[in-house]
Amino acid sequence: MEISGVSAFITGGASGLGKATAHMLAANGAKVAVFDLNEAAGQATATAVGGLFVNVNVADEASVAAGLDTAEEVHGVARILVNCAGVAPAVKTVGKENRPHPLELYRKVIEINLIGTFNMISKFAARAASLDEVGGERGVFVNTASVAAFDGQIGQAAYSASKGGVSA
Repeated sequence: MEISGVSAFITGGASGLGKATAHMLAANGAKVAVFDLNEAAGQATATAVGGLFVNVNVADEASVAAGLDTAEEVHGVARILVNCAGVAPAVKTVGKENRPHPLELYRKVIEINLIGTFNMISKFAARAASLDEVGGERGVFVNTASVAAFDGQIGQAAYSASKGGVSA
């Protein structure tokens, strides 16, 4: 896919793999929008790559729709989506004093890492479907997972499950 001049949205773009992806895409001429909840880090990344920061909660439908609208007003409908948003709290299934892993924390990880990824895919794909094909393509999305999807470590029950879902 031709990257130069193309609108690209990166979730979790304020740090880590998302930040590195924002830099790589911008270096190759993409119009980058950084989607993240960390406003200070997200704005810093967007400024560094000459892009746009948009405060987006990937697990919330209204936030994603508003974020896509905002980014599209500046860069146009995206042809590239890279899903890097995620959380990885280290919590054992059974912790100290035989306390179970908090179910609410497990749900939060699944909501952000797995459901948030799908939320972005579905909203992105619906918009990209209206684009004219270029070289036989309308767009592409890339989902990031982890080796933890296949070989989770101690404290990664929720994270491994979420990334296993993304891999599937």
